[in-house]
Amino acid sequence: MKRFWLLFLFLLPAFIAVDAKKVAPAVSVDDLRAEYQINPIGIDYAPQLSWKLFSKADGTMQTAYRILVASSEAILAEDRGDIWDSGKVESSKSTCIGTEHIKMLSRARYYWKVMVWQQDGKPSAWSSPAFWEMGLLSQSDWQGGWIGYVPGMPGRVLYFKANFWPDPSKQIAYSRLYAAGIGNFEVYINHKKVGDHVLDPAQSTYTKRVYYETYDVGALFHEGANTIVIPVAPGWMGCPRLRAQLEVVYTDGTCYVMNTDSFRHVTTGPTTYATIFDGESYDAREDKDYIWEPGVPAGLMDKQWAWAHNTDDPTGKMCAARVEPIQIVEELKPTFVAEPQPGVYTFDAGRNLAGWVAIKVRGKEGDTVRLFFAETLREDGSVNQDNLRNAKSNDNYTCRGDAEECWEPAFTYHGFRYFQVEGLGYKPAAEDFTVKAVRTGVRTIGQFECADPLVNDIHRMVFNTESSNLHSVPTDCPQRDERMGWLNDLTVSHEIAVYNFDMARFFSKFAQDITDTQDEEGTITCVAPFRFGMRPADPVSASYLLMPFHSYQFYGNLHAISDNFEGMRKWTDYLRSRTQDGIVQYSYYGDWCPPRDYLMDPNGSGVSRDTPGLLMSTGYLYLCEKLISQMAAIQNMPDVAAQYKAYAEETRKAFNRAYWREDVGGYAANNQACNAFALYLGIPDERQAERAVANLVADVRDKGHHLTTGNLCTKYVLDVLADYGYVDDAWKIVTQTTYPSWGFMLSKGATTVWERWEYLTGDAMNSHNHPMMASVDAWFYRYLLGIEPQTEHPGFEQFSLKPYPPTSLAWAEGSLETVKGTVRSAWRRSGRNFIWTVDIPANTKADVSVPAANASGVTVNGKRVKAVQEGGFATFTLGGGHYEIKSKL
Repeated sequence: MKRFWLLFLFLLPAFIAVDAKKVAPAVSVDDLRAEYQINPIGIDYAPQLSWKLFSKADGTMQTAYRILVASSEAILAEDRGDIWDSGKVESSKSTCIGTEHIKMLSRARYYWKVMVWQQDGKPSAWSSPAFWEMGLLSQSDWQGGWIGYVPGMPGRVLYFKANFWPDPSKQIAYSRLYAAGIGNFEVYINHKKVGDHVLDPAQSTYTKRVYYETYDVGALFHEGANTIVIPVAPGWMGCPRLRAQLEVVYTDGTCYVMNTDSFRHVTTGPTTYATIFDGESYDAREDKDYIWEPGVPAGLMDKQWAWAHNTDDPTGKMCAARVEPIQIVEELKPTFVAEPQPGVYTFDAGRNLAGWVAIKVRGKEGDTVRLFFAETLREDGSVNQDNLRNAKSNDNYTCRGDAEECWEPAFTYHGFRYFQVEGLGYKPAAEDFTVKAVRTGVRTIGQFECADPLVNDIHRMVFNTESSNLHSVPTDCPQRDERMGWLNDLTVSHEIAVYNFDMARFFSKFAQDITDTQDEEGTITCVAPFRFGMRPADPVSASYLLMPFHSYQFYGNLHAISDNFEGMRKWTDYLRSRTQDGIVQYSYYGDWCPPRDYLMDPNGSGVSRDTPGLLMSTGYLYLCEKLISQMAAIQNMPDVAAQYKAYAEETRKAFNRAYWREDVGGYAANNQACNAFALYLGIPDERQAERAVANLVADVRDKGHHLTTGNLCTKYVLDVLADYGYVDDAWKIVTQTTYPSWGFMLSKGATTVWERWEYLTGDAMNSHNHPMMASVDAWFYRYLLGIEPQTEHPGFEQFSLKPYPPTSLAWAEGSLETVKGTVRSAWRRSGRNFIWTVDIPANTKADVSVPAANASGVTVNGKRVKAVQEGGFATFTLGGGHYEIKSKL
């Protein structure tokens, strides 16, 4: 008997473990987000809620959820939702759950958590709590107006100062500073910078809206006098202006408000000059204690201080920030290159990027250290700034005379790989400089790698390019006198962003930027915000519709569509109004910048010689009409959907009448661009498509697998070749190393994609960091990894996995972090064997298409699967889980 009890006690832990395994929740809920952010503060719209499910069990699906929203953590901890209790909602949806029905209050914080049910009917545990906090919801919440100092100090950075004395009899519970300084601003409390943002606020059309930032500053104040100094640079505005409001809430519930009137003391400071294009000048001798110390002059003005005036408002409404802040995202150590002249030193950052250089120098009082930035070097090793056009791209630091002085700019940025240092009395070491890469702080969510080192280098080159061109708007380039949100480039390049970065907030914000440029006729502008360019925009600017549409596909964000739908519809209607016999009658750019031999004027603009601009314009009208029809259907607007579907059919017929050439079996010039574009759009009928594809393939092969296309149709050539079974031809284009190709760029030392297929450095359109030719990277994700969302199941509720392995590629692998979780795709081939490992997040499904000669031989985790043969693929559906799929090619 004693042995029995000893044995029982020995085995008891195992029984307990098995029993615990039975009752332990199979699923957990985590990564709670409000409007795609973790615990955001200072938002001014009803956030959409989302979460992710995590489970070790295959095929886990959410069948229902319950959300609690409470006014305090204590109430939420009691499993009560005094603001909202959704009850049990039968749904698998875990993204974009609306909160519009909640009457939000300015400044209020809302606490929330989620419980879900899965197939067995058992609930999960409650998630950990999360929150969101509202900002200022009404324009009347702002108690002060805009101030500036127009009479003097032109071109200078203005330093606005206020003092704050906390009530000594009370304790601060929390404090918020709501602020917008335009062009750009920073906040200092007691001479310490607040937060890690740079170049706040986000760009906007200031006559429509100005974005403000919300700072949590309660812990930064001490007893007695505190100084708040806000330097404001001209930025994109010209004349610095400030609007700010400090709100301090004490533990007894009382609140103290300090508005812009308290910041009227203004002076100049050490930053003596700052512009986006030209650079920044800083005189350390002007960094005076009186700027930062408590206290202000007794009168309105003295020798140091002026009195800021009320200014005419920018007229746009105050809106909470809608996009991640610009931040320093990486630091790099440069290497020494050359001393082209005595006292002139050049350094290499290692790659082309956007940002600036932090310096550590020695010098006598009054010595000025000068830095010049460029993408290329001259033969003597000095920087070549010819392609910057009118942008000076020059920073200057004047020494105070200390033993060692450190500085970096705050109100400019440069596009560069190389920088040149002048004005030092000694040869500097590379360690004296730190290169800082700067961009909007969107998360990196995509990873890609394959067996071909050249293709990996192309991917890195594209990633570097896109990373350099995210500065609250998707810019065309980061270096010259432009840096604008060009819509024509974005029509194809936005896809490389959505596969590499979390663009959920960015796309919605920029779509609103475009809508803000619209006039009563429905026209939009080539650039948003509208700084220069044309009105109306080139008809190729379908990016206006594609970004909201892809926001819906990738993130499930219906608001991105609904908030801009009328604007997108008006733009499409405007294009229709500019047609004759169904053909749009204007074009500026078309398929911009094909290789030199295919330009209208090889020494002039980038207009294509062979691809008609009106063909491109009309094709994009057709695409816009189809998108409006689809987006109307998504919003349950059947009449509008039917109307634009009919419009699209009319345009398709007109396109065919005008451009189909029966004699050659292709469109217009029968070149790569015309045929690929028409095929991509789905314009030809089956017979026409067969002939157009044959001509496209023949032309690609005749050109030695070189492209003759520009910024737009390059994408369509690769996509169409893969879709029609010619992935090996597409692969030969991708891996080409002679001009024109991405490999040719790499052979010339490129680390970012060029604006032109040619290596050019003169005073023209010769950017060496330009995303418009970079659409190939989306092809890696969509066709090599095979990851693609489905419009019918937005937000990766269900998605497609369908790789197209080129014959000469041994393996490829990568991932995409979606709103449901991380999707991974990794395949390799060994002879005729195709081995594919995939990860599918919980609470989603994948329609899997594995390359296979015979569906009957396909196995999943060692077991045969019921699959349907469709062409060269075996198709079936899998739920969440980790799988190894094998087939015979």
